[in-house]
Amino acid sequence: MAAQTVEELYDRVEEFSALLAAAELHASGAWEDEFVESLRANFKRHGPRTLLSPHQQKKLEQIGKY
Repeated sequence: MAAQTVEELYDRVEEFSALLAAAELHASGAWEDEFVESLRANFKRHGPRTLLSPHQQKKLEQIGKY
């Protein structure tokens, strides 16, 4: 499956922002911290048109819903 934008994956951009914030709080270890930080930087740069691969989305949701 191809990467999709945040606006395609989530009903509201705020839903993704909340998930990203939760992931920042729950990230454990250097890899998760860097992963979430990278997604935050991309989202800041590209907004709702930020692309997420299915694997990135799954990992973000795992970290954010810890």
